[in-house]
Amino acid sequence: MKRNSLPVSDLAEADVRRRALDALCRKLDGKAAAAKTARRKRAAFNEVLNTAVEKGYFTENPLNGLRRNAPAVNEEVDPAAVPNPAQVARLLVAVAQQCGRGPHREGFFGCMYYAAMRPAEVIHLRLEQCHLPETGWGTLNLSGGVVTAGKEWTDDDAVHEVHSLKRRAATATRPVPIPPQFVRILRAHIERLGVAPDGGLFRNQAGTYVDPAAYGMTWARARTYVLTRMELASGLASGPTI
Repeated sequence: MKRNSLPVSDLAEADVRRRALDALCRKLDGKAAAAKTARRKRAAFNEVLNTAVEKGYFTENPLNGLRRNAPAVNEEVDPAAVPNPAQVARLLVAVAQQCGRGPHREGFFGCMYYAAMRPAEVIHLRLEQCHLPETGWGTLNLSGGVVTAGKEWTDDDAVHEVHSLKRRAATATRPVPIPPQFVRILRAHIERLGVAPDGGLFRNQAGTYVDPAAYGMTWARARTYVLTRMELASGLASGPTI
C-alpha cells in the first residue's frame, strides 16, 4: 500500500485533488460510474480529509475552494416505468400464485406499493407496528430497516444490522397510512401465515431475514408472467431496490 500510494501532503496540490476526484467518477474497468455513486464516494473522501485535518495533516480540508463541476444526478422517475393500479394488482396476484414463498411475498411487495416503503423497512416490519382495523384505513408505524452488512462488518458477527429510518434520528418513527385494500391483504397474510417469534411479518423459509436476491427473483418471475413484451421492454415495474 505504501509503495502504491501518494504521500498525504501531495493533496495540497490542486491537480492531485482533481485526479483523485476524477478517479472517484470511474469504475474499476475505467468506465464512468453512476453520478450517485460518484457523489457518494466524494462524500466519503471528504470525510477522510476532515479526519486528516483533525489529525493535523492540514489546517483546512484540501477540497475547500476546489472548483470542479460535480456529475449531474437525474432524480426524475421515468413515468413509463411506474405501474398503474391495475398493473400492480396483476403483479401481486402473479407473486402470490408462485410456489414456495410466493404467498408470503404478496404482502411484502404490497408494502412497497401501498405504503411506499423501502425493502429494508419491509423486512423490519413487525406486528406491533401495524394498525389493521376490520374496515377503513390502517397505519404502519415504521421505526427502522434491516440491511445486509456482512458479518465481517458487524460487532456481533451477524450478517444483518437494524438501522434507524433513513435520514432520521435513531428513535424516530414514521406513521404511514395504508388503504383498506392493503389492510385486507396484510390481515389475510397474518391470518394465513402467522408471524415470526419476534413479531416480524416477513421471513424466509429458515425463519431469518428475507434475502434481496430471493425477493428479486420472485418479482422478476411475476413481471415475466403478466407483463407484455412492450411493457417489459419499457422497464415497467423494474426490480425493487434497497
